Amino acid sequence: MKNNMKKYTEQEYKKDELLAIIAANLELDATRKQQMESAYRAVNDVLSKDENFFKDYTINVYAQGSLLIGTTIKPLPGKEFDLDIVLHIESSYLNHTPAEIYDELYRVLSNHDTYKTLLKKKNRCVRIDYNSDFHMDILPGCMISLNNNRLMIPEDNRRISWSRTHPKGYGEWFKEIAERNKSSFLLQERYNLMLEAKIETEDLPLDVYLKTPLQRTVQIVKRYRDLYYQNKDTSKEPAVSSIVLTTLLAQSHEGNFSIQEALKNAVVKLKKLANDYKFRKIKFAVYNPVDNHEDKDKRENFTDSWEDKHYQSFIGFVEDFERKLNAFIGEDTNEINYKELFGNGYYKENIQRLVKLEERLKGNSKLASLLSGTAYTDPRGNINTSTGVKNGNHGFYAQS
Repeated sequence: MKNNMKKYTEQEYKKDELLAIIAANLELDATRKQQMESAYRAVNDVLSKDENFFKDYTINVYAQGSLLIGTTIKPLPGKEFDLDIVLHIESSYLNHTPAEIYDELYRVLSNHDTYKTLLKKKNRCVRIDYNSDFHMDILPGCMISLNNNRLMIPEDNRRISWSRTHPKGYGEWFKEIAERNKSSFLLQERYNLMLEAKIETEDLPLDVYLKTPLQRTVQIVKRYRDLYYQNKDTSKEPAVSSIVLTTLLAQSHEGNFSIQEALKNAVVKLKKLANDYKFRKIKFAVYNPVDNHEDKDKRENFTDSWEDKHYQSFIGFVEDFERKLNAFIGEDTNEINYKELFGNGYYKENIQRLVKLEERLKGNSKLASLLSGTAYTDPRGNINTSTGVKNGNHGFYAQS
């Protein structure tokens, strides 16, 4: 395991664990994820059985967006989760029109007993509204080239021309950035130590220690985005979309070891973009990072519909987030600044989980020894107390 060169304080460890616990509790639970996966697999089965248009093609229905890259968050009360799905048709877009593939998708679903009363036509996708806490937006696309996963999709509600996209490539791009320096992540290192010391974590969400700082950063920023715009007139102050936020956060990520570092770094980058417009009227564009079309005007642009009101809204959101994040990460974390950043849910539960974890760690003599600077990493990356390269003092429950 690559040794993390920075020494973290007890407070920094605790704050990162708290942020991870918070983000894990914001995430969609396993049951909801399974329901959604079952929902889009069922759509795949229905389309595959079509005896008219789709019988001639191999198709694949799969998730894109937050479900693909592991950054889901629960919707606020009264809101629905937006499940973004791709209908990947293995046929060249040159053989079809955007209107054709859209209309064929709608035809099949509208003739099906389960879906016909749940359908809504959106600009580029067909929505299935399950009248629960999620809806599914199905975006049809045809292949640009038969040897990769780049797609052409309907450009807008007229469905006359095509637009480019690459959902799977985007997921791979995000994952590569998120996992840089993975062996040195603060909580990954912490988790390895806990495994070595056989600390039980059964009362914690399973992935508290395993999600990357970038994934946690995206979840935290998106949750605050939802809270910030909850009571605003978004026709005048449009909410910043998840794809814009996720792309900007990934592009600004510097392989940070901790969630706190990643969040602070993200705010610096977002604030610069906000200030460029606020003081110099410089409008930034957010292109799909995996769209390498030589003509920039033809690349997928996630901000192509942005007007002055979008940039003004972005400024307000970023400035407010910076202020409230700094209050939370500061020394005086309390219920008030927690609720400012994350809303009303789970505060006491999250704190109680952290306290229980700390009690367990303090009571484990082997972990105390490892954390006090007498830990070694052997050639295979295993942490122990006797052989290999001696690790630095972790600063957590270290002896002064």
